[in-house]
Amino acid sequence: MNLREEIHNALEKLPDDALEGVLDYIRFIQEPEEVEPTAEEIAIIARGKEKIASGDSVPWRDIKGKLNL
Repeated sequence: MNLREEIHNALEKLPDDALEGVLDYIRFIQEPEEVEPTAEEIAIIARGKEKIASGDSVPWRDIKGKLNL
């Protein structure tokens, strides 16, 4: 069975009240809305970039390892 058939079969098993959420998600991934960051978010991003540039950061793979993710 291919992926498309698996998705179709899963949809057939969903209750009608769940289908609206599925359709909303499909529409979202087809055309994601564009979101502009707020002034606060821009400032946080800038601070993060400064920390990375100064070497004051921890690689994600190290964090994942410590958390066993």
